[in-house]
Amino acid sequence: MNWNKPLHLSLILAVTLVAGCATAPDRERRESRGESAITPEFRNRFQQAVTLMDQDPSRARQALQRLHQAQPDLTGPLLNLCILDYQDDNTGAARACFEQVLERHAEQPDALNHLGVMARKAGEFGLAEDYYRRALTADPDHLPSLRNLGILLDLYQGQHREALGLYERYQALLPEPDPMVAQWVADLKNRL
Repeated sequence: MNWNKPLHLSLILAVTLVAGCATAPDRERRESRGESAITPEFRNRFQQAVTLMDQDPSRARQALQRLHQAQPDLTGPLLNLCILDYQDDNTGAARACFEQVLERHAEQPDALNHLGVMARKAGEFGLAEDYYRRALTADPDHLPSLRNLGILLDLYQGQHREALGLYERYQALLPEPDPMVAQWVADLKNRL
C-alpha cells in the first residue's frame, strides 16, 4: 500500500477535523472535545476542500483558509494548509505551519510525522526519530509514523531489529500487506 495523496488526505480528514480526535479516540472523547459542535455544512465544506487538494491546490488553499478563519480552534483546516505548503516544497512555511498545529495540539500525529520527514530530509536523524516517536506515543497505530520510523532506523541508524518490529506492526495493521514493505521485512530477516 502506497501512501498516495487521496488515501492519506482522506485519513487526515477522518482524524484531524478536531484537534482532540487526531488520535482516533472513542466517540465520548471526541464529543467531549467539541466534535458535536461541527455542523454538517462545515464538515461538507471541509471534505470538499480536502478533495480539491489533488485537483486544484490553489482553490483548496482558499477554501481551507476560509474554514480555518471560520473555526480557528479546529486543527483539520490548518493541518491541511500545512500539507499544501509541504507539497509545494515550501519547507520553511510548512515547518512553521506544522509547529503552529503543535502549539494547539501538541501530539497531533500527522504534524509530528511531517516534521519528522522534513528533519530526516535535512539529515537531522535524532530530531526525526523524536518526532516519529512522539507521533507513535500519541497514536501507536499511526501508519505513516510506523513506516517512517522503521525506514529511519533501518536505513539511517542501523537499528535493524527495531525496524523489523515496526515494519511487521505496520504490515499487521494494513488491510492487506504492502508488497514493498514485505520485501524489506524479508531482507531484514535474512540479514539478522
